[in-house]
Amino acid sequence: MAWNDKYWDIISNLYWTPRYLGLQSIGRDKWRVEGDWVSIPKGLIANASGPLYSRSRSFSKTKAYLNGQEEILNQVFNLVFSIAGDEVVSRLLCRPLEIADPGPFKSIGREIGSRYGWRESENVTQQDGFFVTPTSLIAVELKLGSTSWPEQIAKYAALMIWEEAASGTRSNLGLLFIVPETALPGHWASVGLTAPHIDAKFAGRLDRAKLPKKIQTLFEQNPDKVTAVLERLRLAVIPWGSFRDQIEAIEKELNGSGAGDQTLQRLLAGLRAQIDGHDNTGLAVRPDTPPP
Repeated sequence: MAWNDKYWDIISNLYWTPRYLGLQSIGRDKWRVEGDWVSIPKGLIANASGPLYSRSRSFSKTKAYLNGQEEILNQVFNLVFSIAGDEVVSRLLCRPLEIADPGPFKSIGREIGSRYGWRESENVTQQDGFFVTPTSLIAVELKLGSTSWPEQIAKYAALMIWEEAASGTRSNLGLLFIVPETALPGHWASVGLTAPHIDAKFAGRLDRAKLPKKIQTLFEQNPDKVTAVLERLRLAVIPWGSFRDQIEAIEKELNGSGAGDQTLQRLLAGLRAQIDGHDNTGLAVRPDTPPP
């Protein structure tokens, strides 16, 4: 079984054992049924002001639903790139941006709040991928069914301003979009540009209301830093099919008899399989490609 299938085993286990997620079961013996209504004792609800939940889908339907969500592919993506070696990260994520950086790469995840000193309650932004090296800051935005928009560039520019304030100015800044093939023709227009180049008036065209308050404040108080980052920020967009084929190309170059290469082959094969089977990448059906 490929490791990404093991990931779905974990999701299945959580689905069938909701107590692991802090959800308690309220047995039918605690229900009061009156006609079409069911009520339960208030004391059984830990958060009296919160919602109540019930399963609305079988697990097979839940898995099919999740296979259309960006968050799931983002989780698999981040697992892979928190494990993969620097050469793989550089080749798959830096090369499309024409940035030559051998690393070492550090993947920044949910610890970003504490890294920049935000309060725990502040939900400032959630990056799809953000990688830090001594000379580069590389951001990745993954798109499936949703459309890209200009303020996403602003979000990553803000992260780069905060990171440079925390750990120093970098020579290379890059933002890579990975999108379905059908989104390629209109991609730059969707982010408010005519080409993969940020013009001098871009920041002025942003809809500040679409940005979190903390990013709005950052942009208002640091216009020079915003300009400096946007001037250095390289942009690129590739389709999921191209990204998937680059993964396969690396797999084919590996020596399957070595322990390290075996591990990397399995890691990349799982990511490729997830991309192949994920709705909205445009690759859910690839009759010319045998399963890994």
